[in-house]
Amino acid sequence: MANFDGIIFDCDGVLVDSEVLARRAMQSVYRQAGIDVSADMVNAVVGMKFADILASIEAKTGRSLASDYHPQFWTETKALFTAELAPVPGVVAFLESSTLPRCVASSSDHERIRHSLKVTGLDRFFSEDAIFSSHDVKHGKPAPDLVLHASARMGFDPARSLVIEDSRFGVMGAKAAGMLAYGFLGGAHLLANTGEALREAGADFVARTYEEIAAEMAR
Repeated sequence: MANFDGIIFDCDGVLVDSEVLARRAMQSVYRQAGIDVSADMVNAVVGMKFADILASIEAKTGRSLASDYHPQFWTETKALFTAELAPVPGVVAFLESSTLPRCVASSSDHERIRHSLKVTGLDRFFSEDAIFSSHDVKHGKPAPDLVLHASARMGFDPARSLVIEDSRFGVMGAKAAGMLAYGFLGGAHLLANTGEALREAGADFVARTYEEIAAEMAR
């Protein structure tokens, strides 16, 4: 672990097992607007900034979601997170055993990130000034802006930064920043995923458990 200045964690699907819940909320809002959005459409945009998600779904459905519906995304997501959100398996033990500096760099906005960490009890592992959102930068993933912003604020050398991501967009952003990228398949939304998309995106290592990540880091 001495080879790294620190670890940059994505949040959704890496720290908290949120993607299935978020997909349910997103499909519900679109359904209320009379727009049919499939699970595959949502899965294809995991890791992207909110505005980019809306643009992608609009391109695929040919229909634009009225802005009146936008607040409903967080209302429904927050209710599901409060009732059901849990840490991804193994992350608590990993965080408890790691002494490396760490931060969060997520495409979600600050309110969602902080709520996710609080309801799962993971907020105790991250200081207030170590939480970064795509809303802090101009370009979201797959651009490198977010992880470069996070590493600069944390004082990490990008070449000595480890990024843990569950999406190909996140991996692409990490590699564009010159960082080491581990793909993570431990979230419920990726149980049947082989990790091939993460490898194609440039992941240096792909793991299904945090035990595998710890072992790789110790090599």
